[in-house]
Amino acid sequence: MNQGNTRRQARIIVARMRAEEWPPLETIVAAAVEQRLDEPDLVGPWPELTDFEQAGLALSGRWPGPSLGVSMVQRNYDFPSTLVKRLRTAAWRVSEEPLRELNERDLVGAGLVLTEAQKVQRDELAARLYPVPRIVREALARYGPAASDE
Repeated sequence: MNQGNTRRQARIIVARMRAEEWPPLETIVAAAVEQRLDEPDLVGPWPELTDFEQAGLALSGRWPGPSLGVSMVQRNYDFPSTLVKRLRTAAWRVSEEPLRELNERDLVGAGLVLTEAQKVQRDELAARLYPVPRIVREALARYGPAASDE
């Protein structure tokens, strides 16, 4: 008596469907990011990044401020270079003012000992920063596959 496909046969059938039925993860994330970048707070138009700004954004490291309770998992997506440039430009331009204020008030840097008032001030300014990971997280929350239609 035939019970249907074996487990192996079913896995092969599903694997063959994926390329036609489901877009790659990069496509889903890129579409969500495009939608997020079209929202009024990120849409621009922004001045192009200078070579110096682009070089600074390419450096590894963390933006100032607390993690806001978000545990970070490293994800790497293969986006079109035009989307990467647009994403980095929006992140930098939206964050320019609060980042400048953080630096002017000496609220960032390794080994700083801040008063409680300075920590509050730092956290308020840091909440206004929009690094690339924050934009991507917001894009997925609003427009990704698990986003609610409410």
